Amino acid sequence: PANPITRSQYAEYGAGPSVPVAPVLPSNAPGMRRVQLFSRSSVPLQFEAFPNPSGTETTVVINSGVQVRIDGLGSGAAGPMGALGSTIDISADRVVLWRGGSIGNLSSGDTQPNNTPLEIYMEGDIVFREGDRVIFAQAMYYNVPLRNGVILNAELLTPVPNYAGLVRLRSNVIRQLDDANFVAEGASLTTSRLAMPTYEVRAGTLSLNDAQIPRRDPVTGLPIINPLTGEPEVDHQQTVTSNNNVVLAGGIPFFYWPVLQTDLQKPTFFVNDFSIGNDNVFGTRGSIGFDAYQLLGVSAPPANTDWDLDFGYMSKRGFNAATKFTYGTDFIWGNEKPFRGLFDAFYINDDGLDTLGTDRINMVPEATHRYRFFGQHRQILDNGWQISGELGIISDRNFLEQYFEREWDDQKDKITGIELKRIFDNQSLALALDYNPNEFFLRVNQLPRVDYFNLGSSVFDNRATTYLHASAGYFQTRAATTPTAPQDAATFFPLPYERDLDLERFDIRPNIEFPIPFGDTKITPFAIGGASHYGADLNGDDIQRLYGQAGIKTTLPFTSFTPEFESELLNVHGIAHKVNWDFEYSYTDSTQNVDQFALVDEIDDDNVQHFRRRIPFQDFSGVVPVPTMFDERYYAVRRGSMDNVTGPTEIVDDLSVARLGLRNRWQTKRGPEGNRRIIDWVTFDTHFEIFPDKDQNFGENAGLLDYDFRWFVGDRLTILSSAAADFFTDGQRYIQIGAQINRPKRGNVYIGYRSMAGPFDADLLLASLNYRLSPKWVGSAGITYQFNENGALGQTLTLTRIGESFLVSVAFNADQTRDNVGASLYIEPRFLPRTRFGRTTNLDVPLAGQYGLE
Repeated sequence: PANPITRSQYAEYGAGPSVPVAPVLPSNAPGMRRVQLFSRSSVPLQFEAFPNPSGTETTVVINSGVQVRIDGLGSGAAGPMGALGSTIDISADRVVLWRGGSIGNLSSGDTQPNNTPLEIYMEGDIVFREGDRVIFAQAMYYNVPLRNGVILNAELLTPVPNYAGLVRLRSNVIRQLDDANFVAEGASLTTSRLAMPTYEVRAGTLSLNDAQIPRRDPVTGLPIINPLTGEPEVDHQQTVTSNNNVVLAGGIPFFYWPVLQTDLQKPTFFVNDFSIGNDNVFGTRGSIGFDAYQLLGVSAPPANTDWDLDFGYMSKRGFNAATKFTYGTDFIWGNEKPFRGLFDAFYINDDGLDTLGTDRINMVPEATHRYRFFGQHRQILDNGWQISGELGIISDRNFLEQYFEREWDDQKDKITGIELKRIFDNQSLALALDYNPNEFFLRVNQLPRVDYFNLGSSVFDNRATTYLHASAGYFQTRAATTPTAPQDAATFFPLPYERDLDLERFDIRPNIEFPIPFGDTKITPFAIGGASHYGADLNGDDIQRLYGQAGIKTTLPFTSFTPEFESELLNVHGIAHKVNWDFEYSYTDSTQNVDQFALVDEIDDDNVQHFRRRIPFQDFSGVVPVPTMFDERYYAVRRGSMDNVTGPTEIVDDLSVARLGLRNRWQTKRGPEGNRRIIDWVTFDTHFEIFPDKDQNFGENAGLLDYDFRWFVGDRLTILSSAAADFFTDGQRYIQIGAQINRPKRGNVYIGYRSMAGPFDADLLLASLNYRLSPKWVGSAGITYQFNENGALGQTLTLTRIGESFLVSVAFNADQTRDNVGASLYIEPRFLPRTRFGRTTNLDVPLAGQYGLE
């Protein structure tokens, strides 16, 4: 260190007798601290030292820039930082120290007991560091043994768990009560680093508890040391209590709340998001989302939980409220009994009309009080047992489609039930009890159901493999109620397997496979069968069913290598072509046909069933039922759902079929020379089926042709295509081709063409774009265009400004299928752990303050 302070430098002041210099001890000696002084710059230290006459205290006044380092605070077995203790690092223009004993050698490290008096007064451009917490101030007093003091014109920066930026506390006066507690008057709390924050909370009085807990090695239990700084790494446990809180955006107050008590796991400060908009279906709308724990003043919420509250208004629909609560621990190794769950609820007092499509305009809802309650819970118990529960209650048949269309289209059905399951090795045993209260959908109640699976057990001295599924249960199947809206009622057709039945069902389905070596591959004969008892068929009569299937299957692998092939243009360095030819033939005979049974094991979700009810009227001029070739049960039979023990129990019928498949992988090497990696360059998979009895495939011997093609042109560009076809009259014919470009920090784009023919025809252009126009602006756009009939079906355009604290999005949308045009303004704090912007664009935005001042 420059300019070391020694006794010869201050002996000239001669204020009292000499005091022996204490021996220099290691900084991590238990119960001891070390104090060191260094020049803050190249200017030598300018100081005066004033020992008192008795030699029990020394005052040091330093008028030049100085850095004070104090190690070993709180060291010892009982110290929060363990034997090393914590470290304080102070920089200031002027410093006055009062300490017990002599000044010692402060450059090399004067060591003294932790309880020895040491007080510090600082002025001018103060930087006070403890752990990874930093305080900036103009004047500060600090009592080292008591770890308290007063800070003037202060600014405190501290990291927050689960958040990459910093929380910033500013105040004219901050009182530090101890090493973890601060009280501020007239405080400002924000994540912004700007002099005038875009988003902040101002409080009359604010208390911050910021406990720094050392990170410890899980094996040794010792503190983890940062290799760059040499200091112990710490985690933070932070809580804030404040009163008279005002939330400001752009310096304008827009929300007041009397009390805030929260931890800083999610530094949103009350408001999670805010949006306003207008369209033809909902009218003028606005919503605001809150952190419920902060709003209700919960200072110590349960660990690993998150609770949001949302309130909104739609001029054409009414007021609405929603809440979402998530909880749980991670399902990871070493966690003895992990669990996870959520509860999600939405309610609206709806006085408007539903608009769901061109033929479903201005429909009167089936309920005025409309809602959705959804919950899930799963927990691992002892000895391989787990328990899962689900709650799914909806007010009416069109609610999800109107208010949560993506959830209606993509997510699983909402059910209410509980399941107890044990998984052991390759076996599982499950007891389920389900009851569906949503009477407007086809319902299957399990009261209860038991399932046993044994998947892949070796028998006959490992010469064969067996599989087994056995189940028993009592079931209620209930047909969906007829819609009350005339538009829905006019196109409502009960599904052919839909009945009100009460029945018991017992079923067992074994399978055995005998692999036989044949050259470089294996030929595998197999047999599968089943025996079932149903207390009622579709006519309500008791029915039994036996079925058996026998067949043979094999896979022939081929590989060729062309290491000399090189192309800089295609970025190809050698090619390996890997091919698998798949062949399977099976013959199935059943004593009963599939169309005799209600589907206890449903094969379609509610949204698909909802669509199927309308097919006779939309595509077959009101002819009901639809032709057998378009019945989903027979499609599942032809596709092979009965070929394994895990398939739907009712999907069994007579069938003779040969299935052929070809799976291709062209692989190459990419990357810098000498460090290349193997990647898939082109993949092409295709399958089709041959039916010896063409009557089982509606008059054609071949069908169910499909392929999937992907060409990974580069790490960012992919060309893809897929298709499927049946060859009987009006059979499905589907093909799509498209290209996708993804540049993670710049944007992504997809453009594709999709053609569908059969019961209904459509030729569509689909395109989407998310592009970072500049460091502060992102544009997003999407279009769906139908060539042969309706023209543009929907368009969206969104502009998002990435502010220092906010993401502000302006969106425009047009949905011609619903005669709906709208615009929205959406605002959300940028420091949310997972933003709506990130979910919809797949673009990463650095958290506010992550890289300091922007």
